[in-house]
Amino acid sequence: MKNKLILIITLFLSISAFSQSVNLDREYFKTSYVRLPTHPILEKEKRTFSSNINLTIHGFTRINANGNVDVKYTFNGTEIGEVEVKSTKHEKKDKEGNVVSTSYTYKVHVPYTSTGSVSIENSINPNDSYDNTYKEEDNYESKDFTSRGKANDFYNNNRFKIRNDHRTKHRKSIIKRIKSSLNRTYGYIIFTGQDNFWILGKKKHPEYAKHMEVYKQAEAIFAKVKSNESVEALREEFKPVIEYFEAVIPRYQGKKKRQRKMRYASYFNIAKIYYYLDQPEKAKEYGQKIIDNDYDKGDGRRMISSSESLLKSFEINKTNSSHMEVVTKNEANVLPEPKEEKAPALKGEVTKAYLINKKSDTLIVDIKKSNLNNITYSILIAAYDESGAIIGDKEVKASTCKEILFLDGTHYKNINFKESSMKGGALSGKALMTGASEKLVEVLFESDKIGLYLFNKKETVIFPVGAKKAKSTLGTSYVFGFKKNLSKLAQGCDTLLEKVNNKEFKNTKESLIQFCKELSACK
Repeated sequence: MKNKLILIITLFLSISAFSQSVNLDREYFKTSYVRLPTHPILEKEKRTFSSNINLTIHGFTRINANGNVDVKYTFNGTEIGEVEVKSTKHEKKDKEGNVVSTSYTYKVHVPYTSTGSVSIENSINPNDSYDNTYKEEDNYESKDFTSRGKANDFYNNNRFKIRNDHRTKHRKSIIKRIKSSLNRTYGYIIFTGQDNFWILGKKKHPEYAKHMEVYKQAEAIFAKVKSNESVEALREEFKPVIEYFEAVIPRYQGKKKRQRKMRYASYFNIAKIYYYLDQPEKAKEYGQKIIDNDYDKGDGRRMISSSESLLKSFEINKTNSSHMEVVTKNEANVLPEPKEEKAPALKGEVTKAYLINKKSDTLIVDIKKSNLNNITYSILIAAYDESGAIIGDKEVKASTCKEILFLDGTHYKNINFKESSMKGGALSGKALMTGASEKLVEVLFESDKIGLYLFNKKETVIFPVGAKKAKSTLGTSYVFGFKKNLSKLAQGCDTLLEKVNNKEFKNTKESLIQFCKELSACK
């Protein structure tokens, strides 16, 4: 009777254990090892390098020159792309969703691209020498401004600093990439981090207490692992841990998910132990068992891949361990960090523009802002010395210019016409006309039919395509014959002519722009 009772209790506990759901939690342990190079120099005494930049190759001794690995770096400079001022539209709406106001903000966008070249010469293994070019690029974006002019002015006043900031960032990034590549290729990098086991997380599971106990035991052993000491002695300490996880496997046979999950935890944990004990062949074996178990096959494939990579690394480095002494020395003179170029001090504020001369050559110039309101017969551009510092002004005659285009889109052209200086107002008829001459005027509107320009910020100038000369709308011809002049221009466009006859256009900049737009659209 007593034996039957024990049998029933045992059977009940067994059924209870198999029926428990399996929740696995990540439990972490410390790892420490040496990442081996892909193209090693096997003889330790030959691991020397030299370079014209400050860097470290782990496991190597740096010397002043003629290292067995010689690194020559060249920074090729930073290119500035097209400078754009982009606008963003902002609308305010009422409760009904109607737009009640519209405003715009403006940002400067500038692309920067830097390149650097490196030449690696390996005198021990010449086939491992190589050249490479690195490129870094990103876009500068300014803060928001309330006008194009303000955005443009900000960039012009800070463009040297902005360029140098990007150049410094790019140079550091390129050197960092070179260091990383060199150490992957030749270096012995000491790595300390962590990895995880899969351990039961449900306390009610009958295996939970033992799972946690064995995990703590394994965690304590891994804490003893050092990158510069062999792990062979620790393999004996891990035997009870491996034996426990092996013993769990036959207790959970079957195809149900909870059974496969329990076996998976054992296979996974054993594989990790073997991998970090420098036994990739055994780790690979348990990776295959994970796949065959049919629960998270991806972990099995990853373990096999990692194990094969470690085996290949052992073969290349003629070793059977990723735990070894790494000696890194610097016996070279310390190189000074390269000095950053300083932005030249500006003598007065300037704004950048493209100047096209009469020969159709395009020049990038800096125009003194104080001169912007006086662009008529000549302009003042900044003159620089060899270091890029402004040393004075240079006058450029309007007669030598064809066009000027500012970064904010403002456009000036050289037009030959008679200007008018009004005294007493247009209706008084007291307009003083000077002789015709070439002057720089702001482009308000241009099409294949007509051009409209603004001279001296107040005088509009009309230039019909095909006409011999342009005319100021403040001249007596337009002041006293405005309707007559517009009627001549509107000939052939009945709709526009009717508007002119109905006096729908005024002798103002805005009204004349509208007239030119409708004339150009008329077919």
